[in-house]
Amino acid sequence: MSAAAYTPSLPGLSTADEVDTVINWGPGADSTAYLARIPTDPSAHGIDLERAAVLHMAAGSERPESRMLQEGYCS
Repeated sequence: MSAAAYTPSLPGLSTADEVDTVINWGPGADSTAYLARIPTDPSAHGIDLERAAVLHMAAGSERPESRMLQEGYCS
């Protein structure tokens, strides 16, 4: 599907932002590890950090340890 055929609508982003990669980050170990790894070598993952956005969702049922690590990572 071409970029012109589908333009996602995300809060805080507009079509003028030229985002071509949206990374889904949940508080789980896999998505957190992936998100932590990307900045070390974004081109290895096919990511242009200038054109990427991170979409975060916490459902509220996370373990307290995950929440603590997540808050430390974001601050």
